[in-house]
Amino acid sequence: MNRRRFVKSTAAAGTVGLFAGCIGANPEGDGTGTFRIATSDEVETFDPRMNQMAWYTTAAHYLFDSLLMIEPDGSGTVPHLADGELEEIDETTFVADIRDDVTFHDGSQLTAEDVAYSLNWVRDPDNDSPNLANVEFLDTVEATGEYEVTIHLEYQSALMEAVLADMNAAIVPKDAAEEMGQEEFGQNPIGSGPFELSNHDPSSTVELEAFDDYFLGEPELDGLEYRIIPETEVGFVELADGTIHQSGVTEALLGEAEGDENIDVYRLDNFDFQGFVVNCLEGPFEDVRAREGLHHLVDYDDLLTGAVGELGTRNWGHMPQGVIDAWGFPAEEWEDEYYPEQDHDRALELFEEAGLGTDFEVDITTRAGESMRGRATVLQNEFEEAGIDATVSEVSDGEWLDGLDRAEFDITTYGWGGDDDPDGYYYYMFRDLENDDGGMSDDVVGHSSIGYLYEGSRERGDESVLEDLERLDEIVREARMTVDRDERYEYYVEAVEILMPLYPVLGVYSASSATGVHTDVEGYEPTEFGTQEVFNEWQTARIDD
Repeated sequence: MNRRRFVKSTAAAGTVGLFAGCIGANPEGDGTGTFRIATSDEVETFDPRMNQMAWYTTAAHYLFDSLLMIEPDGSGTVPHLADGELEEIDETTFVADIRDDVTFHDGSQLTAEDVAYSLNWVRDPDNDSPNLANVEFLDTVEATGEYEVTIHLEYQSALMEAVLADMNAAIVPKDAAEEMGQEEFGQNPIGSGPFELSNHDPSSTVELEAFDDYFLGEPELDGLEYRIIPETEVGFVELADGTIHQSGVTEALLGEAEGDENIDVYRLDNFDFQGFVVNCLEGPFEDVRAREGLHHLVDYDDLLTGAVGELGTRNWGHMPQGVIDAWGFPAEEWEDEYYPEQDHDRALELFEEAGLGTDFEVDITTRAGESMRGRATVLQNEFEEAGIDATVSEVSDGEWLDGLDRAEFDITTYGWGGDDDPDGYYYYMFRDLENDDGGMSDDVVGHSSIGYLYEGSRERGDESVLEDLERLDEIVREARMTVDRDERYEYYVEAVEILMPLYPVLGVYSASSATGVHTDVEGYEPTEFGTQEVFNEWQTARIDD
């Protein structure tokens, strides 16, 4: 398990498709400036096979290519490095022809050997890629021709095309990657994307320049520059004065941004889960009645408002509204059944039934950040109003991760980046790690709250709950190995019906983000799904100063 998966989200800002074909070609070679973007974090590695940073997941698409590309509206995928659709030989065997006109940044030609090497490298457990869990459906990929690969699957996967369009399956040059080694390659990446790395100043900037020999043509932009600006407010000031072209916008700045004639504001669904993890292994909430009482204690809308205000929507069944809408899940039924109205008296009754009374203390741990502190403070206030002592402890990311691994908390803030498929939430958050190949490390109790629920139920010998949990684990594994959407729908509905009455997680909201784009930028409109958003087969960005 990649215990740092919480920092990643596969939903990335992209572009709205306006035209088809190679519209980005710049035959005159006269670029139109550098697109400057604010980001809050340094880059740990430029190697997409080892990346865990959300912002670089997006940026990596400019340096590297994948076999497929997600359409800007998220409706499906189109061939990218693949020269046409994948050919299905049988349920677990697919053949992909590879374009013969693709060049890496070092001048070498991309072939089937590079594709097979890249995918097999991530799939190999010995390489410790944090992306391994995303490609577990792969068995092996072999080069069956100079420009042909045969993909063998361990099992059918409804997510195969989405993964092959993501940086989990980025293609790197075999010879250069092997010669350089993973560490050097991570600092001096070689890809085949529309831009190549030109300069990296840690804690300051990442600069990319247009790649003249890109197979879709040369971008109109001279380059991209990511400026590392930890404070969003500072980035917004630079956006407003035109120093940079794109920056995040906080809720407090939304009105100002929307009133600025030089800024276009876009609100994007982050496709994530935000809320709290409850310790089901030990402490005050190991009894399910105490956890149910917690759900009566809170006002979900107050928690949402206290965390992010306008920049968020309620989640249902631990999935964001975008997933609910796309799949047609019965959110209203779930709301009535599993999300009670706030009732402190009922909460106290349940605490009494669980043997707690009101004479107990609760430690709420939280990572740093306005939204994390905000929701933790609102929850603390609810406990205090009910006469229960609660403290909020802000911890570092490392301490928070260690606490998760060792179940050293009562309640803790939690965030998870998924995507527009239920698998992004249910497989990663709610499976039983003991059933994974190799199981769990000795020093890890579980992952997120559900790991503690499995462990706690085993420790207490709660056979009826364990039977339900065994079914839950079976469902989330079967769902990702099933390609029929209707069957997967039924699996996830059943999973919700098993999970929610156990109250292991307090789900509050799914975040949305606001990003501002300076009007000097033309031909660019971000959405949740597009990749290589300033330059792809649908549109290309340019700077008009």
